[in-house]
Amino acid sequence: MKIVTDITIVALTCLNLVYAQKPGEIIFSSSQINPEQPTGLKSNFKSGDQIYAVAYLPKKVIEMYSNTLPNPKLEVEVFIYTVKPPLYSYQDSMEEQLTFASMWISGKILNNKYLVIDLVPDPQKTTAYGTPEISYKEFGKKFDGPVNFAEALGKLASGEHKLKILVKCYYNDAASAYLTISGDDFTAYNKLATGLNKTAQNANAKNTFLPKALKKDPATETKMIAAFKNSNDWKSGWIGGADIIKIVIVDADWYIRRHEISGAILHRYIRAAIAYKTKDNACAYRQVSFQEDYTGGKFQPLRYDGAGDQVNLDCSNL
Repeated sequence: MKIVTDITIVALTCLNLVYAQKPGEIIFSSSQINPEQPTGLKSNFKSGDQIYAVAYLPKKVIEMYSNTLPNPKLEVEVFIYTVKPPLYSYQDSMEEQLTFASMWISGKILNNKYLVIDLVPDPQKTTAYGTPEISYKEFGKKFDGPVNFAEALGKLASGEHKLKILVKCYYNDAASAYLTISGDDFTAYNKLATGLNKTAQNANAKNTFLPKALKKDPATETKMIAAFKNSNDWKSGWIGGADIIKIVIVDADWYIRRHEISGAILHRYIRAAIAYKTKDNACAYRQVSFQEDYTGGKFQPLRYDGAGDQVNLDCSNL
């Protein structure tokens, strides 16, 4: 019995050594990591490999932001640096920032002492996009986070690279670690970035809804649709729409714009959200501005004045 007990103790001790991570440490793998029982860990990767990480923090996330105003979402910064060897033996290595992204977290994650971070994950399995408690902002038509990280790795030259991953909470260093990645061609990450961006767009669409109508005016709505479809933006295909689905006026009333000096009325404007089917049969909307010039003591016919960025949404959310 004693031999079995001793073997059991040794086995449990080994397991604890594997699973117990130090605060301030980041671990890596080419597959998704269970933060409480991590396996398959590695720090050497080949170009094209997927990379997942878990950062272990000195205390709970929410406790690291205790000096800030209450906020349902907290910003965690993830930096990637390339580590350059020194030119001379008496010099230190140089760290050059490759890229960074802000990861916004909320909910139960705030009470964890670790952060699961998908660096360059499988687009079909990533938790970075579509998870309610994790979000990355969209800039133009590209999302931050793994999309950004993959694009940055896609620019690496052939050879071996030492990278430093740094996580900051409330502008303070919270965890860091190094990994190496090598290969003759890193452009595979560009394709991965495209796939990740598509995943992010689809996930975002499922959680996006048309703004609420603040004004009901069927006659004006009809004029808006006609002006929108008669615009060069729509006719030229810049808008990218195939057919109008729905319109809601998002301002409670018209806004009057006056001359800065004389105070004379120049025009009035109002905005609407117009949902349409895209040319690839998806759904989207744009916020569109309409204007009525003021001439001869009266407002002139309504005209299209411009549209904002396309916002993709699931057709069932209309």
